Amino acid sequence: MMLDGASRPGFGRWLVEPFAGEGFFPLYKLLWLGAVHATGGSYFAMILLLWITHVAICLLWGFLLARFDLPPAAIVFAVLAFGLASTNLETLGWFMQWNAQLAIVFFLAAWHLLLGEVRPVRAAAVFLCLLAGALCSTRGIMSGLVLAVFVLMRKTRTERTGLALLCLTPTALLAAVMWLFVPHHQVQFDAALLYAGEYLVLNPLYEPLPVPRQNFDAGALLICGLLKTAVFILAFRKAAPAVRPFLVTLVAFDLIVAASLGYSRWSTGLATTTSSRYQYISLLCFGPMAGILIAQLRVRARVAIILICAWGLAYPWKRHIEQWSTERGKVVRAAVERARPEEHFDPSLVTAGRARELVRRYSLH
Repeated sequence: MMLDGASRPGFGRWLVEPFAGEGFFPLYKLLWLGAVHATGGSYFAMILLLWITHVAICLLWGFLLARFDLPPAAIVFAVLAFGLASTNLETLGWFMQWNAQLAIVFFLAAWHLLLGEVRPVRAAAVFLCLLAGALCSTRGIMSGLVLAVFVLMRKTRTERTGLALLCLTPTALLAAVMWLFVPHHQVQFDAALLYAGEYLVLNPLYEPLPVPRQNFDAGALLICGLLKTAVFILAFRKAAPAVRPFLVTLVAFDLIVAASLGYSRWSTGLATTTSSRYQYISLLCFGPMAGILIAQLRVRARVAIILICAWGLAYPWKRHIEQWSTERGKVVRAAVERARPEEHFDPSLVTAGRARELVRRYSLH
């Protein structure tokens, strides 16, 4: 669908029109199309780019945790849990999800910039990073709000107001654009609240833990909810006072993402609250808190738990990736090759004939 829009007359109009009626992502569209040309249409190379971006995020994240003086064991656990988790399958196995990664890259870059003395040049860089993230993903729009929470808790009184407004400006600008130019949908607020609540309570523990799974029953909600709450409370108590604003910011991040997903995705059904595409941020928020608790243990226990958790999170890749590559790779390729020209082979409404034309035009393989 992206290539279909980019190849039609009116490239500039395509860049600024809402993507799939959901959001305003001109920067992501431009970078995505550039990646298609730069890789020569190789989907393997595009997936490799996803993983390169993922590694960059892991490095930015680990460096940020170190700047907050988290214990080394906590940093190792947080980075490995986020970096190796097979529950990130969709984000790391479908190039369309590059927008979520780009938003995180710009968000972490802005957060790093806020930790130093924010002079005019650095302030401009913070603004541009947050604006760039918001132009890549709807979840990127929320980044400025998250960092405004951090600024209000961490910075001195003389800096708070100006920096908070600086962080909120890209959020306000893109929220206004979304409100004015992206089609609205009716929201059932009780359903949206339920969706947000289930996302918040269940992720990121629901998929990797052997909790009751049938219809998201009360057992799953109770186990995941109690465990997440206990981890946050204990981590907050064990953390050094200087680290606590960081932990509160992570909780705010989790809450804000939950609210935005509840508003925008409630109609997709509660079964989607734990889908793979929604694990990325949840793992970022949870990992450091669990890591702080692990860092309180004796050295052998730390090493054992980190290794067991890393293995447990990474091992399912072997099972999931084969199914994913079949459903999202071989099946789609076969449909493009064999379907009648007028047939639609996926929800994008692109016909098989048009898809074959785009394959030839962009040398897709």
